[in-house]
Amino acid sequence: MGELSASILAADLLNLERDIELAIKSGVTWIHLDIMDGHFVPNLTMGIPFGEAIKKRFSVKVESHMMVDNPDVLLDQYCSFSQLVTIHYEAPVQTFRVLKEIEKRGSMPGLAINPKTQLSNIEALLPYVRYVLVMTVEPGFSGQGMIEEAADKIPLLVDYRRRENLDFLIGVDGGIKRENISRIAKMGPDIIVSASAIFRGSIEENVKSLKSCMKENENGH
Repeated sequence: MGELSASILAADLLNLERDIELAIKSGVTWIHLDIMDGHFVPNLTMGIPFGEAIKKRFSVKVESHMMVDNPDVLLDQYCSFSQLVTIHYEAPVQTFRVLKEIEKRGSMPGLAINPKTQLSNIEALLPYVRYVLVMTVEPGFSGQGMIEEAADKIPLLVDYRRRENLDFLIGVDGGIKRENISRIAKMGPDIIVSASAIFRGSIEENVKSLKSCMKENENGH
């Protein structure tokens, strides 16, 4: 069964410690930080102090999802608290160079692709990444509906990974909720990111329900 990652973009920022603690106790194994700069995406969100505080307070894996124009500028700080640093293929940077810089700093280099980006665009980079994040919404805001056809890239990546004998992880992010998580889990991702479906309402019940739906796939139901 894949791991469940909680995007704290949908958490109560005035009770962030409480919400993260509840998510971890309920079975979430990753905390997903959506880093937005107001340029690459039309939103501005959390930065370095959030990640540093999470590392100080919790023993949990952290992914910094860099939805920014210049992810290379603050790599030292982000890599200091992130097991995984994910940049966007669509960002105006030298992607290969930034991926190598992330790896040099001890974090796993990840590559995110927007819904309209084709897998053929990133094929040459796949031997050099440890993680591919398939976006199933346009990045920028929590609570959007899933773009169903974007999820079709997941099984294609699973097949490509096996065929080429590569070992990158596969993640999916965007519009994941109880109604569709079982279908998504069947496609074979290693990490499933969810935001509002975790943090709106009872966090414990939400995580329990999501993980139960993910487990249905494992049991072949």
